[in-house]
Amino acid sequence: MSGVRSPFAPVALVAVALAASVTRWGLQGSDNIYTALHKRFYVPDPDLGWRVSNQHPIWLGLDACAVIAAIAAGLAVGGFMIRRRERSRGARATALRVIAWGLAAAPLAIPAAAFASGPGPLHARDTLPPSAAVRIESGIEGALAAPAGRYVVVSHAGSSITAHLSAGGEAFDARFERDITGVWEGNPHDLEQPMHAQIDVAAASVDTGVGERTKHAREGYLHADQFPQISVVVDGVTAVRASGPGELVFRAPATVHLMGGAHRVEVTGTLAKPDAAALARLGVTGEVLVVQADLALAIHETALAPAAGDFDGDRIPIHVSLVLRRASD
Repeated sequence: MSGVRSPFAPVALVAVALAASVTRWGLQGSDNIYTALHKRFYVPDPDLGWRVSNQHPIWLGLDACAVIAAIAAGLAVGGFMIRRRERSRGARATALRVIAWGLAAAPLAIPAAAFASGPGPLHARDTLPPSAAVRIESGIEGALAAPAGRYVVVSHAGSSITAHLSAGGEAFDARFERDITGVWEGNPHDLEQPMHAQIDVAAASVDTGVGERTKHAREGYLHADQFPQISVVVDGVTAVRASGPGELVFRAPATVHLMGGAHRVEVTGTLAKPDAAALARLGVTGEVLVVQADLALAIHETALAPAAGDFDGDRIPIHVSLVLRRASD
């Protein structure tokens, strides 16, 4: 009982919260610095390769542990102040002790909420796994049994643009899932014919999974107020071959329009026509094409060059996933 009567007793309660938080952080196995209140995970998908899971647990970071440690330190200092006050006045500082216990109990909610939100999904990944390398030299061979026409991007969980970043010793994805528009015009049955594709996304829709980091990406790096749109334009393919039933691999030159600059890149990926079962899983109807494509931007060649030192690498890998439906369907 003497321990409970001590003005330093609340520190022990915070120590429990800190130990539980550090345990949760260790069990997560992500070595993440920042806390994600709605952690994004990728799980395998038969039609898209990977998709974002519907499970979004609280993923504690070292920042949360540091806050709890700071509260413990503050309560320790407060304990000295309470003891000094009580000795000088010769009376118990009941109100201050109640406040101290209240402050000590609050951090327990952090690990409790994290554990209650559950672990990550089975077979899930923190960041989008890299696509299998597409090796295709030249020549246009193969076709899809889909009609020629104008195909537009469908607002769908399978339509997204994901940039994989590594900064400050932590790897994370900057993902665009909203405000994606675009069109592909061509003939899937004869890709030697002229074709054109353009994908546009609102820069302000970027999401890194952590609120403050997302705000910094939007305002400090992409300057979304000044450059509201990011675009990728493709005019023709340089190589195509069949890679399986209803699927082609391709290589194409493209131009990325980012923050006032136009950057020539090479895009590799797959163009597939989903069968009836895949359409049912995707929840779409009509003449549908699914695109999975990869490209990379050299940081020093873009408007991000002044901030190149903030990144751990010199290139930004980008994955584009699109569900397209023929406009007339």
